[in-house]
Formats: sequence, structure tokens, C-alpha cells
Amino acid sequence: MDGFFLDYGKIYFDMAKIKQRNWLLLITFVLVLSSLGVLFAMLQRNLGIGFCVYEGVEYSVNDPVPEYKGGQDCICSNSGDIVCEEEDLGMSYENFVNDDMSFRYSFRNYLDKDQPDLSGAELVDIQYKDSLLRVVMERESLCGDFNEPPVQAGMYKLEDEGIVLTAITNRDESMYSRVCLIGNTFEIQNVSLVDISRFSVSYQNDQGNMTNFRICLANGNIYSNGDVFKDSENNSICTCLGPEVECEEL
Repeated sequence: MDGFFLDYGKIYFDMAKIKQRNWLLLITFVLVLSSLGVLFAMLQRNLGIGFCVYEGVEYSVNDPVPEYKGGQDCICSNSGDIVCEEEDLGMSYENFVNDDMSFRYSFRNYLDKDQPDLSGAELVDIQYKDSLLRVVMERESLCGDFNEPPVQAGMYKLEDEGIVLTAITNRDESMYSRVCLIGNTFEIQNVSLVDISRFSVSYQNDQGNMTNFRICLANGNIYSNGDVFKDSENNSICTCLGPEVECEEL
């Protein structure tokens, strides 16, 4: 009988140790997950990915932040900073939106000049496929040290026969003081070119000045100014002289 109790006690003790070990493993797992969550959140916050926080309220990228700077046109940028329309700007962002759009910005190189030319932008690449319009452009701005581009937030405005792109750019010269070239990439979904004979793509700076990229629309495709392409329907070679297209029969 004593042996039975001894065996039972040993089994109970072993089971208790197993349960304790399982609990320790579970606690360790939870702590690891918590640590990873905290690390991810810190990385998000340090990299400014996905949100901004102002007065305890969290905002997603491109969300307006109406309480910031007394109700100026301010939005959350993808760097995690809040950027605003300056008081002396010559345009309003009221009709611009960021729905169904991805916006990225990057540093290109420094420029050997005293002041940036903020009047316009240059088209680098444009593509249209499956209702997705992708526009890559470059423009001058002020950057920080160590190849740091200014904080920016992109938006667009659809018109009857075209689209206007713009970007709010942080111009705080205490942070950005070196003239540079920056790149902007706009990817806009659900852009329909059906039954449209002409389509324009333009950039509007924060003074309201427009730069027309002089693209061409032909057979449902978009071409940059100067592009040469084959029109298989009419058996001809065409050149985009934005917005007109000139063709020669083969």
C-alpha cells in the first residue's frame, strides 16, 4: 500500500512538473510575442510607417489631421510626420484626394545651386495597365543631410479628361537646407480610360503652377512625349508629340 502511494505521489509530482513546464513555455511564448509586438511597434514609430499620433489620436497615412496647427490643411504622411499646407500657398487642396493611391518619395542627388527651382517637375516614367496608373516624376526641393528627402504626402485630382498630381512638402529650412533632386511615385488604381479620346497628366506645385507632362493616349495605352510605338491596327509607326500622335504607314 505504501508503494502505491509512493508511485501515485511520484506520478502526481511528475504531472505537476510537466504542467509547470508547459506554463513556463506558454509564458515564455507570450513574452516573446509581446516583445516582438513592442519591437514592431517601435520600428513602425521610428520608421514612421503606417500612422501618425497627435494629442493621443492615431491617424493613418494620408488622413487629415484637422486639429493640428489650428485647422490648416494638414495630413499624416507615410513617414509618420504631419505635413501642412503653408499659409502663403497659392492653391487649395480641397478637391484633391488620396483614395486608392500609393505614394512614395525618395532622394535622388544633391544639386550644386543656391535655391531649388520649385516651379515644376519632370516626368521620368508613366505606365497604365489594368486600370492602374503609375507615374514617376522628379523635382527639385530642399533635403537634409545624409541623403534625407523632405517629408511629403501625395494627392491627386481627377478631371473630365485627365488627372492632376500634387504633393505637400515640408519646407522647414531648419531641417532641410540643401538643394536636391527628389523622386515621387504615384500609383493610382481604378483609373478608367474607356471611351476617352484624350487624357492629360499634370503636376501642380504648392503655388498653383501647372506642369503638363504632354502624354499621349492611343489605343487605350499611355505614352510619354517623344515615345515611338507601332500601331498594329493601322499598320503604322507613331510618335507621341504630346498630346498629339503622328503616324506613318509602313
